Amino acid sequence: MAPTLEDLAFVEQWLNLTIKPEQRNDYLALITVTDNAAKAVMDMPDFAPPVDYGRFPRTDIYIPANEDNPRRGWACKATVKGAPEGLLKGKNICLKDNICLAGVPCQFGTDVVKDFIPEADATIVSRILENGGTILGKATCENMSHGAASFTSPNGPVQNPYADGFSTGGSSSGCGTLIGKGEVDMGMGGDQGGSVRIPAAFCGVVGLKATFGLVPYTGVLSSERSLDHVGPMAATVKDAALLLQAVAGYDGLDDRQLGAPSYDNLPSYIPTSRDLSGLRIGVLKEGFTSVHMSPEVEQVVRSAIAKLKNLGAEIKEVSVPAHSQGGSLMHVINKMGSYQTRQGRAVGARGLYVNGFLEKLLPWEQSKWDEVHSFVQGTSVSGEYAFQHYPTVYGRAMNIMHRVKADYDKALSEVDVLVMPTVPFVARRHVETGSGPLACVEKCAGIVANTTTFNATGHPALAFPVGFGSPAKEDILTPEDEAIRLPISMQIVGRMWEDVTCIKVAAAWEDTWNWKTGQRKI
Repeated sequence: MAPTLEDLAFVEQWLNLTIKPEQRNDYLALITVTDNAAKAVMDMPDFAPPVDYGRFPRTDIYIPANEDNPRRGWACKATVKGAPEGLLKGKNICLKDNICLAGVPCQFGTDVVKDFIPEADATIVSRILENGGTILGKATCENMSHGAASFTSPNGPVQNPYADGFSTGGSSSGCGTLIGKGEVDMGMGGDQGGSVRIPAAFCGVVGLKATFGLVPYTGVLSSERSLDHVGPMAATVKDAALLLQAVAGYDGLDDRQLGAPSYDNLPSYIPTSRDLSGLRIGVLKEGFTSVHMSPEVEQVVRSAIAKLKNLGAEIKEVSVPAHSQGGSLMHVINKMGSYQTRQGRAVGARGLYVNGFLEKLLPWEQSKWDEVHSFVQGTSVSGEYAFQHYPTVYGRAMNIMHRVKADYDKALSEVDVLVMPTVPFVARRHVETGSGPLACVEKCAGIVANTTTFNATGHPALAFPVGFGSPAKEDILTPEDEAIRLPISMQIVGRMWEDVTCIKVAAAWEDTWNWKTGQRKI
């Protein structure tokens, strides 16, 4: 059907502009040209990288029943066996459910789109399989990756592996609990503000947000392109490094990867020595100043930092005042960028677009709005408000981030890595069922204080467990709750493309101390 004058009038109303009456037919002719071009493109077959179903068949695909999925960690089970040999031989792996695994449903943490089945594998999926890994399914993802806690999935709250009723963190919530409980060895999570590192912190596992662009995002559902990261999660630092080794490197499709090494010419990320002699550790002053900082978390992390000195490292405090500005900057970038993405307006990139999901999601309508979590609704409302009232604020925030990155780079010219708590507190209880939008947001207050800015600057950031802490007083509801112990995590931030240094420091600590007991291993 050709465009009509009514269609033109709707565009006028949307733009809040008026076309001169004598020019209406001219502009109708112009949008007809655009309509014809769009129809021609939609009639063309879309491009997708081919899938080798012969070598890597997908079997035993099913949605597990609740009784078989008590922690709600699985979104969908499947078995995809990799090559007979490779770096990941013998490793069982889960994928956050925003990562495309061809032929297997992708829920993306929402019931709004119920039947999206990707036709292509993400690059990281192909690399996992080529390296001998076995994929066991899709791990629960929070609602369209919105949510740093684990109560937004339609499958129900994802339970912490150390205490039922407590958050795993998000949005890679399923990966956190599945690895924490030992159901898989490794997982690939996604991180736009801490979504690999926060679940790692709350679940007592390792999570690495690699340097921006080091791991290709091709075939992964996006939130905001400038913040998109996928990264390894594992029970140990060495396993996280092994998974990074298997998936990192330029893939020729993802234009986020400017400066990334080629897949065939990667440096070794596998740690080989626990000797940190001469390595300079910068304790980030502002990483301990959040109003939400738990004294117990601060004490445990500072004690863990002190242990690095025993391995030969030099410890000194450094200050990056801009660290405290990151929250406002990231709020603007994430809300406005993610809103545009959910509207199907993420333009300007030359990567692979996952069109199948958006074709089922769009256009938005009331029934879909009612189905999504308030975190997604809030992003839409806040994003549109910001575009209407502050049309240049996104660009300003992006510009200022260059200065913030330079401030971190300056600090990292004086030390080799920065260290701080990953999250200022231990896992919190889930928000009460039926809570309103504000109560849900308040439950997550302060959770991204130390994680979010590094998504915009791109620096590598690794979270790993260093001890235990007690629940917040308000989360102790019975005398038995006083015995609950929840993981505490330290974050290591390195120079751009020097992910291996973060891994080296964490592996040296992990090899020397038992984080669960605090005792020295050797």
